[in-house]
Amino acid sequence: MASVRSLDNAFGINGIGAGSGNIPYNGNRLRNLIEGSDLVMSHILHFYHLAALDYINTDQSILKGVAPWGNGKDNTSDMVTSAGVANVLIGNYVAALNMRRKAHEMAAYIDGKHPCQPALIPGGVTQVSTPALTASLANLLGTGSAVNSGNTAINLRSFIKYVYLPDVKTVAGAFASSLLTGSTADGLGAGCKKYLAYGTFPEDSGTKFISGGFLNATAPLVANWTLDPFEQLNIHESVKYSFYDDSCEGLHPSAGSTVPAPTKGGDTYSWLKAPRYISNTNACEVGPLARVLVNVVNDLRGGGAMDWATAATAFLTSIGLTTANIPNLRGVLGRHAARAIECDVVADQMASWITDLTNTSATGDTYTHMDIPRTGAGVGLTEAPRGALGHWITINGKKIANYQCVVPTTWNASPKSLDGTNGPIEQALIGINVGSGANSGLSARVKVGRIVRSFDPCIACAVHIVSPDKKEVVKFELPSLPSK
Repeated sequence: MASVRSLDNAFGINGIGAGSGNIPYNGNRLRNLIEGSDLVMSHILHFYHLAALDYINTDQSILKGVAPWGNGKDNTSDMVTSAGVANVLIGNYVAALNMRRKAHEMAAYIDGKHPCQPALIPGGVTQVSTPALTASLANLLGTGSAVNSGNTAINLRSFIKYVYLPDVKTVAGAFASSLLTGSTADGLGAGCKKYLAYGTFPEDSGTKFISGGFLNATAPLVANWTLDPFEQLNIHESVKYSFYDDSCEGLHPSAGSTVPAPTKGGDTYSWLKAPRYISNTNACEVGPLARVLVNVVNDLRGGGAMDWATAATAFLTSIGLTTANIPNLRGVLGRHAARAIECDVVADQMASWITDLTNTSATGDTYTHMDIPRTGAGVGLTEAPRGALGHWITINGKKIANYQCVVPTTWNASPKSLDGTNGPIEQALIGINVGSGANSGLSARVKVGRIVRSFDPCIACAVHIVSPDKKEVVKFELPSLPSK
């Protein structure tokens, strides 16, 4: 989505409503449904298939002696230990596989195949809206009376409301209440407490269903948090501790340069750059927690329609907390809660977008044609499930002259910036209590895993390098954990 939006911008398509030079109403709705389907799929995937087993003692379940994990390993006292509850969660783990398929199927009805789809083009989408399409989307998502506790295996919204959200609350309930606060003193991975969201899901009015903003939430009380409008020109990337040439230091992505320096030396330790907002001291967490907190604060201060504040308050109330406990979301469990809250709110809005669709012709209402410009530049911003995603393109002679991306994991897993400010995940790990004695290695492994996975990092492109002649460039060896 970020890529096609950068082309929209470079081609001169600025705006999202009906009218000349803008993306048609239905084209924008179909784009939102594609993006929403992917978000729903990803959040279900993350909780059940990437993180849930960090919180379940499978030795007390039907998986005892069967699973490759467990068997006395990697179990801690703050896991779900009730056999009945554990078995329910494991059953939902399996059911979530089918729900992910339904979310991908929903997107594929629009884009042909998913996630690698061909339907997004500058100016809109190639798909058209028909009664058959809207009926298929509604059946998979769930609308009206079809959303109920008996249809959790049938449609996505029933699963989200009656399985996903309750399971997050169950996992949270296995912990002492203090573990929801995310205080770094408690070793709970709160991190930098500064949050950045670009916003996405543009509406025809020119607003976005998910608003953007820069939220400084380092103060204890929400009343003392500062929320400023997002401005993409305030982004720059530091490379002092990254394996890139110093000429890349401090550049805005539109002028970005990526010159590898594998033998840079010094204190260099990462293949990720260090994106920062306004100043090097502003390492910013991006992702579901950032989006939810930005939008909750925006709602509470009169800038939104209260969708987000209402949803967050309902979640907190259901676990015995109040709106005053919104700061408690800053932490590991808060990130899981934010995904569930966002999944529910976005899925509900998707039902409205489906209702909004009307029949369109193949040439009129789902895309606006624009010729490739000889020269141009564009920026495309969106909110990938993992967080804020930006693409910057420069065109010269109808060809790409420069292309730079800043992806969510670059924000969250970034190394130190020029002034030595650690990245968000680094800050979340600093000072955690890893235990002592015989169980110190186990405690450290479980805690570190929970904290890092709560950010949902994707670092494959940041941990390896190859050369054309296939020679070894640099080798890293991690120390082994203490033996059990």
